[in-house]
Amino acid sequence: MDDTEYVTVAGLIQFDPRDRTANNTPVRDIAIRAIGSNKIINVTVWPENAHIPLAKGDFVVADGKFTVRSYQAASGEQKTGYNVSANTLIKLSGSTTTNTPQTAPAAKADTATSVDDFPF
Repeated sequence: MDDTEYVTVAGLIQFDPRDRTANNTPVRDIAIRAIGSNKIINVTVWPENAHIPLAKGDFVVADGKFTVRSYQAASGEQKTGYNVSANTLIKLSGSTTTNTPQTAPAAKADTATSVDDFPF
C-alpha cells in the first residue's frame, strides 16, 4: 500500500528561487504562499522544470509528492514544514514586480466570490 500523498498547490512565489545540488543533481527551491492559506509551502523543482525562469511574485502551480516535517527552530520553538517535490511546475504569470503589459479585466460577470460559493 502506498501512503504517499500527492497535491497540487497554486500561489505566489514568496522569495527569489534558490539553486542547490541534491544527490549531485541541480535543483531549485521555491516557497509558495498557497492560495486561501497563510501557509508557506516549500517546493523542490527538479531539472525537468528548472529551465523555467522564476522570480519572487510569480504565480505558479506545482504538483507532486507532499511531505510534512517537524523541526526545532534555532529559538527552540517546535515548527512544521510543508514540502512538495514537484513533478510538474507551471508558471501562470510573470512577476508582479515587472512592467509587463497586463490584459484589461473582463466585464464583470456573475462569478463566485469565494470557494464557499461553489456548489461542490
